[in-house]
Amino acid sequence: MAQQPLFQTIESNIYLHGGHLQRNQFPSWHYPREKHQLFELIAVMQGQVTQFMGPRKRVLLPGDAIITTPETWHESFNFYGAQLQFFCVHFNVGDLALKTRIIQNLGNTVLPKDTAVAQAAQRFAQDVVALDTVHLATTEQKLRTEIAFLHFMVALAHNKSVLTGQHEYPERDVVLAQQLASHLTDETGPHPPTFLQVCAQLNISSTYGHRIFKRVYGVTPKTYASERRFSQAKGLLEIGENSIADVARRTHFSSQASFSKQFKQWAGMTPSAFRRTTHRDQATADYLRPHTKK
Repeated sequence: MAQQPLFQTIESNIYLHGGHLQRNQFPSWHYPREKHQLFELIAVMQGQVTQFMGPRKRVLLPGDAIITTPETWHESFNFYGAQLQFFCVHFNVGDLALKTRIIQNLGNTVLPKDTAVAQAAQRFAQDVVALDTVHLATTEQKLRTEIAFLHFMVALAHNKSVLTGQHEYPERDVVLAQQLASHLTDETGPHPPTFLQVCAQLNISSTYGHRIFKRVYGVTPKTYASERRFSQAKGLLEIGENSIADVARRTHFSSQASFSKQFKQWAGMTPSAFRRTTHRDQATADYLRPHTKK
């Protein structure tokens, strides 16, 4: 009987880290600027994610996905006031040819929902979420997760370069907008600076600064500062050791009463009611870490 060779050697080296489903019941979510040694996959299920990568702005709609390449600085926001839900996982692959193809053809660009890769990312997310709902032995769950990821890898292997209509902005505009945002949320002083003060520090007119800021970030400086303040207040309230008076002070309100009034306008409930809905360990409050300049 003649032997029919099917393959020589298959050596697989995949690494998955930090897979999770991110849900934000309230808007104004923000994750500070960061980079990794791994790829990062985000598949949006609900709401919109805005990512900044240097001079590039990427807006992900429901069904879209993005693969951030290793050592790429990126910062993520929810500017649009809707509830946000997305799947996120960090990964690496040992196949150098496949890794190069991902970087050259797919990295750091929005994968629209009608593309095969975005659809495969959504299926991968759904499979991982479904696995979390059943009781499996640890080894079996890991193997099934790897199988789901390999199905996603097949879609990456078949993919061709993806071109999108995302807006590119002049680097000087993005740099200026990021400087404005950084100064606007500066907490080193007793009170946050006004936008007029920030523009004066950067030696530009407030009209010009406002126009550049809104063009890049998609919201006014006032809305941006308010949403960041709201986001900080929510995070501090979720950490049980902070009293409401402490949160009011740390978010630069003149009194607990004025903070409570503003928070109810933001969230539709009092700080006490919000605190009862959710608590978080301080060790996991990543987005409250100081926004350091890299």
